[in-house]
Amino acid sequence: MANCTIGPGVSISGRVSGTDEVAVFGSIEGNVSLESNLTVEEGGKVVADVDVESIVIRGELNGEVVARKSVELLAGCLVTGNLRAPRIIIQEGARFQGNIDMDVQLEA
Repeated sequence: MANCTIGPGVSISGRVSGTDEVAVFGSIEGNVSLESNLTVEEGGKVVADVDVESIVIRGELNGEVVARKSVELLAGCLVTGNLRAPRIIIQEGARFQGNIDMDVQLEA
């Protein structure tokens, strides 16, 4: 469970940063930089460049994603942008348009 939840009626414009896990049911527009994990839940929308430990996307994301561990696109999501991570998982039914770069160092 995320330490911080952005509810369905909440819209953030600007920079989101911190050390806690964040779950997005609402929307973020701007930049996201976390030392932890980000989850874009069903109905959630992120229009931002994202730099996180790991990300799971059930909702919608438009932007560049850099994850130090993994990116997971779940069935029903819509992702537009480039993904960079050592581990990328795309489930059947996920919609993705962009480029993937997995030429990064895996953490031990």
